[in-house]
Amino acid sequence: MKKMLYLDINNIWVSQSERDTFINLFTKSIYQILEDPENVKNAEIKDLAYNIICICVKNYNHGFGAQTSIFLNLQSYDHLSEPMAELLYVMCNKYEVNQVTDDILIEISKYEFNEKDITSPKYFSKFLVKLSQILPKAILKKMVYLQNHLDADSYSMRMGMIEVIGNVLKYLIKENGMGTSKNQIYQYIAVLQERFADINSFCRSKVIQVLIDLCESLIPVTKRNELVQLAVGRLSDKSSNVRRYAIKFLTKAVDTHPYQHDHRRLILSSFEEQLEQWELKLKEMKAKVKEHFEKIVEKSNDNNENKEEEIIDEDIPLSEKFFEREKDKENDDDIPTERHIKIAELFIRSYEDGIEFIHLIEDAVPTMCKLLASTSKPEVLEVMDFFVRVHYYQMECAEDGIKKMIHLIWVKDTNEEGKSIKDRLIDCYQKIYFEIPDKKSEKDRINAIVRNLVSLTFHTTLAELTSLEQLLSTMMARNKIPLPIISKLWKIFTSNRVEMHKLQRRGALIILGMLAKADVEIISDKVDMLINVGFGTFGKKDLLLAKYTCIALQHYAGSGMKPKNKAQYSRLPMSHPIFKRMLELLQEPTKSNHWYSVAEQVINTIYLLSEHPDILCGGLIQTMTKKIFSNSAKFNINNISEKENDDIKKEDESSNLNSNQESTQNSQSQSSNSKNPFYCDPFELSKLFFVVGHTAIKQIVHLENIENELKRRKASEESNKKDSVADDIEQCVGSTEDEFTDVIQYIREREILYGKNSLLSIYGPMVTYVCAHNKVFNDKHLQTIAVLTFSKFMCVSSEFCEQNLQLLFTILEKSDDSTIRSNISIALGDMTICFNNLIDQNIAYLYNRLNDTNLVTKKNALMVLTHLILNGMVKVKGQISEMAKCLENEDERISDLAKLFFTELSTKDNAVYNNLPDIISNLSSKESGVSEEEFKNIMKYLFSFIDKDRQTENIIEKLCSRFKNTTNERQWRDIAYCLSLLSYKSDKSIKKLFEQIKTYQDKLHEQAVYKCFLDIISKVFCLFIFYNTYNIL
Repeated sequence: MKKMLYLDINNIWVSQSERDTFINLFTKSIYQILEDPENVKNAEIKDLAYNIICICVKNYNHGFGAQTSIFLNLQSYDHLSEPMAELLYVMCNKYEVNQVTDDILIEISKYEFNEKDITSPKYFSKFLVKLSQILPKAILKKMVYLQNHLDADSYSMRMGMIEVIGNVLKYLIKENGMGTSKNQIYQYIAVLQERFADINSFCRSKVIQVLIDLCESLIPVTKRNELVQLAVGRLSDKSSNVRRYAIKFLTKAVDTHPYQHDHRRLILSSFEEQLEQWELKLKEMKAKVKEHFEKIVEKSNDNNENKEEEIIDEDIPLSEKFFEREKDKENDDDIPTERHIKIAELFIRSYEDGIEFIHLIEDAVPTMCKLLASTSKPEVLEVMDFFVRVHYYQMECAEDGIKKMIHLIWVKDTNEEGKSIKDRLIDCYQKIYFEIPDKKSEKDRINAIVRNLVSLTFHTTLAELTSLEQLLSTMMARNKIPLPIISKLWKIFTSNRVEMHKLQRRGALIILGMLAKADVEIISDKVDMLINVGFGTFGKKDLLLAKYTCIALQHYAGSGMKPKNKAQYSRLPMSHPIFKRMLELLQEPTKSNHWYSVAEQVINTIYLLSEHPDILCGGLIQTMTKKIFSNSAKFNINNISEKENDDIKKEDESSNLNSNQESTQNSQSQSSNSKNPFYCDPFELSKLFFVVGHTAIKQIVHLENIENELKRRKASEESNKKDSVADDIEQCVGSTEDEFTDVIQYIREREILYGKNSLLSIYGPMVTYVCAHNKVFNDKHLQTIAVLTFSKFMCVSSEFCEQNLQLLFTILEKSDDSTIRSNISIALGDMTICFNNLIDQNIAYLYNRLNDTNLVTKKNALMVLTHLILNGMVKVKGQISEMAKCLENEDERISDLAKLFFTELSTKDNAVYNNLPDIISNLSSKESGVSEEEFKNIMKYLFSFIDKDRQTENIIEKLCSRFKNTTNERQWRDIAYCLSLLSYKSDKSIKKLFEQIKTYQDKLHEQAVYKCFLDIISKVFCLFIFYNTYNIL
């Protein structure tokens, strides 16, 4: 066919009609061949088909026929969208026929797509995108006509036009740079900026994708910040896809930023410093120009022609401008020319843009941190990449994101879509802290890595340290931590250098303890070294070092037991040096509040490692008691030197005790039979109470471990020798496991706090007396520790709890100390788990803390209630309205926790629905203290969980019945607003509302009520139209 067309057909067929008929035999066959998708996949067939059509167009006037056929193919066949664009490319480039392309583009620009036509816009969109990639010049010529489709109803067409504009911009910038096409480029960028507000999320995503492609030095410098600002705004977009591409664009913008200063690092202080320097230079230049004005004018007149030819563009990269300035400076350094001033002004403009860019990225970081908790995995991965790149350019704001990012180590997800979040997190931390490109020698690289790891422990919260431990232990388990790093950490920990900061030594120990969680040999091989440093001179000076030494030793014990196939505990004898050094450390004189955290970890370590922890802790309590209640206590306290007190104040200001409260009366003295009051140091008494309380709690845990071990041993014995007779007997008289449980329960209830030989039984009345007489024992610190110990004792025995429960509630209600109220709120949660029957009757006291003036107390009470309710330990009652009020709390942490609570509660059987009427009643009353605006926000959130038709109908009936019994206009408005929030999806719900018209018809004169019912009518009407349209389609 191709060879035949090269013949001079005009000599064969003289008339036009005959010739066209003959040519149509070829073209019709070619178009039919292309209709088969398999033929289009064959490159040879496709190439021959293109050439045959192009020959017919060029030589035999097939232009109009080709135009019509191509247009029809675009309307009908998806697989021909891109091949038709390739056909036009061959026609324009190889055969130099442009008219067909121009005519098709004009015809497309005039084409109006049917609203019901979903497929055609996609086909035309693909065609235009492909054509703009291979023939951008042809698209550019007809862009005036095509831009009408930017406002097309079809989002597919709008998406295609957005991509077309991106390809046109690429062409303009690559071909002409920022020269003659500058204004045109700015216009097209302005069009893309408008598309950020497109109503369709796919279009908004496409705009950002186009900008990501343009980011590689193609976006003009003067427009970058405007686009970055728009992208920051899209971080709050409703669509996850839009947010993901916005994050990706910001990452790309940071990676391709045009600021060449300071090795491309984005350090704000450096930019501000350079800006000040250039502003001073510009002032000096202008001063010189003013002094030598006449000479400069003469010189400018001589070289006027040359200067008019040279134009300095503000979009030229900074490095090139610097090169040009230096070159000019060599020619004439004394007297600055107009060009010198222009370059200096551009430098100032560049630094100002850089500072603005840094501020925009900093503004995006808080939103990025929130997106780390997104349920969309691709979104989270993009945020992680963003923080890695921002950290690479040494931006200060990166630290916040990297710290929050570490909590993702707890996320559980699958590996179905590439790497999991946990794996990506490990890779990110590997890049940030373990890849040191600038260090040449291995020694320098190891030192830099260790420095990075140690710095991770500075100024961190407990949650951050816990997540860091999980991360590093996971990396250690995967052999990603080289052994030289561990050796270097030990060197830092054991270093005797005076200049070694305590934070560095402490940080090295914390990291070693975290790594030991995955590999116990890291600690077990150097226990002596750990004891000598952690409990020696350094540990006595820095109590936090001693605390983390205890935590590291706890990893040495593992779980406190051998694997299940072993029969015995792997515990250490009481004579081991570990216990001796720890107990000696606790008896060192100190007034630092850090002592309590050390004591807590020492007791934890003893109960985890020792064969007889109760004996060791009992000995410690006896020693401390003798020291406090000895006859010389008063003398020792009064003779504390002022120098020691000054040193203590410098070490820890927070542990200062009021000098006026240096002694406290204690009527429970065990010393002599004298009736005179006995005085002791309140801080020392606080230390004793703390040890007693924590020992009581750990003793319960110890008993539970013993019970589990006894059951395990019994089960292993019975598995070896078991017969049916034993089974029958066990069924009659009860199992041995029940006997173990009963014995342990008896010890817990009657022996620990009430046994004749129990050491702790002495301290129960003492602690109770101190708590009950807070005006006598008026030291604030003593009261805090005493109430904490009192709460711990109440978790041990139900009898002790029942006897003193009213006292605890009195302290909770009347105490002025927020710390005491917060501690009791947390303790009540533990008591509810232990003795549910006692606390459940008085749970209102815990709900009252939701109205506490202190935010920390309020947050803790909300957390405790959330845990108890969601785990079924407390029944949901009318007080849940107090938790609903927390949805509008000013503290974001409290409001987020409340939202989490109701989201989880909604997954339980109709829990939100069942309590909704009570919540509405309580919050709409005057006593609730909730404004109308807050009420609306709360209800809007809660009603989002009502999605069943049956629930909607019942709520309509209940709410309408409330109209009868209310005379308050505020309650009318609240009820009407709640009715407007319901989704009237079924006819039954609408009918139910109409049936109840008598209850609310006399309330419609109120403007707000009337508006709410209008909203209901509008909602029902829209649903009616939608369903009718859907049925027609």
